[in-house]
Amino acid sequence: MKTIHRLLAAFAAAGSLQVAAAPADYSDLWWNPQESGWGMHIVQQGDTAFATLFVYGPDGKPTWYFASNLQVFATDAAGNPAFRGALHKASGPWLGGPFDPSKVGVQAVGAVVIEPRAEGRIYVGYDAEGIHVDKVVERQTFSQPDLGATYHGSFRLRQASAAGGAPWGTREFAGEVIVHLDGGNVFLRIDEPASRCDFRGTRTPSGRYAKLSGGYTCAGGEAGTFDITDFEVTQHAISGYLRTRTGANQQFGRFAAARF
Repeated sequence: MKTIHRLLAAFAAAGSLQVAAAPADYSDLWWNPQESGWGMHIVQQGDTAFATLFVYGPDGKPTWYFASNLQVFATDAAGNPAFRGALHKASGPWLGGPFDPSKVGVQAVGAVVIEPRAEGRIYVGYDAEGIHVDKVVERQTFSQPDLGATYHGSFRLRQASAAGGAPWGTREFAGEVIVHLDGGNVFLRIDEPASRCDFRGTRTPSGRYAKLSGGYTCAGGEAGTFDITDFEVTQHAISGYLRTRTGANQQFGRFAAARF
């Protein structure tokens, strides 16, 4: 517990985190590809999260811990949340026989902190049964299905200098979005009433999300590079955070598109 308290104090002193609500979602399966057999599962609802740690214990045997009420205590400059809360260990009756509720027990074993890291990774530090652990994990990807579909999307992009500074304008439009994902390649076409823009690049999976990057050209002569982060495909829609750069300017903002 003392180690966790020192970490929280260090975060506050560094000034890199700001108190705010949680705008990002960590719900996923997290792991370290170089350390097979253990990981963390997070289910997040707003500024509350439930985390399950399946790890190896000091005896080398499988051990489960859980934190059922993790709360946001800060966010970083990009709006990614940091969570903290109590860590527990549970015991109960064997599931192969009659379930006896009287045999269910929950034991507090320590505390856990989850903090954002670069490139979509997260840090997890926990104290459990007198042992402190520090790890950095990333989302685990099982599959990213190929896709070819048409959507209708809404875009509201802030406009600013590519060198930074305050935004000076907003571009809003709605139009058809044609998406084609084939392995690591991506093609998007955004058809709005006044223009058509084609985006071509590559897809980098990250859990249930992906990052799309490449170049784009528009019918009116506009051309540049683009990144779409937090790109997610569901049964009925797509969504993500789009950033384009052309010359000395950039545009950025979230978008969503419903499937026809």
